[in-house]
Amino acid sequence: MCVTNDLYQKPYLTVDQQLDLLESRGLDLGNRAAAAEWLRRVGYYRLSGYWYPFRESRSQQNGPRLVLDQFVAGTTLAQVADVYEFDRKLRLLVMDGIERVEVSVRFHVGHVLGRRGAFAHADPEALDDDFAGSDIASPPALNTWMQTSHSQWLRRRQDEERRSKADFVKHFRAKYGPPLPVWVVTEILDFGGLSYLYDGMIQRDRDEVASALGLFDASGAGNSGVLKSWLKNLNYIRNICARHARLWNVNVVEQISPRTVRPIPELTHIADTGGNITFRVYATLALLALLTTRIHPGDDWTSRMRSLITTLPANRSEQEMGFPTGWHELPLWSSQP
Repeated sequence: MCVTNDLYQKPYLTVDQQLDLLESRGLDLGNRAAAAEWLRRVGYYRLSGYWYPFRESRSQQNGPRLVLDQFVAGTTLAQVADVYEFDRKLRLLVMDGIERVEVSVRFHVGHVLGRRGAFAHADPEALDDDFAGSDIASPPALNTWMQTSHSQWLRRRQDEERRSKADFVKHFRAKYGPPLPVWVVTEILDFGGLSYLYDGMIQRDRDEVASALGLFDASGAGNSGVLKSWLKNLNYIRNICARHARLWNVNVVEQISPRTVRPIPELTHIADTGGNITFRVYATLALLALLTTRIHPGDDWTSRMRSLITTLPANRSEQEMGFPTGWHELPLWSSQP
């Protein structure tokens, strides 16, 4: 069967033809054989996201600037490759920071819920009413519960349990049989499933997890509203990194609300600074700088990120990533080892 799309008329191009096209648009390829190797190793389409900022643009009377096919004079493929390599290192370091947060959240969610019972994650009475529907009267409660967010989440988790090949899961099944207790379940959840479970916890339990990560509101209680919002952002960024997609100047869809950072002294500059700070990656980097330090005081993640940002190619700017002017002098970044 031949699949066609009448709206898509661009022809297939060989690697040599792709190079010819780029050259005709003003991109300096340098060594052509090396340029061809870059396209074969990374791919034209993936690299196109990295050379997009190097293309010429012009203003329009009504609407955003129009980006043209032609490259800014003097643009080289080597410059594009430098941005790609920077972004690759950025993704690896961001994943390293998210891992620290994720592992800590896994423990605290399993630990706090486990106090309510080994299988609290499956018990509507141990979870938030809006999530589990545990305020619904019996006898129709079971039929209604089957339509709740909790029921749908639990069915997906049970499928994950059955598919899991982890040694600790196989050992538990062999010794005790299913189901798995919550402190085991939290170790096999993906980040999205973990975030969803946290969202479904009773508020005082969510607050306890937030306080364990050093997040407090003005009264000194754990600030679960902040952590709930941040986990959604971190899961979104984690998925970008896991797909090896462009991160350095990505337009973040799951943005961090200025309202959630205003109570945190180290992060108030995110709420107070205008421009593109909330929909670029800087806001997430700032969260990770804060959380990795609070989870593990003395951790060097922040200093490694600070060092990496200094290697951003000279033809690109930190502002494209959302960094505010003078960011390196802020206590969040300057007081780290």
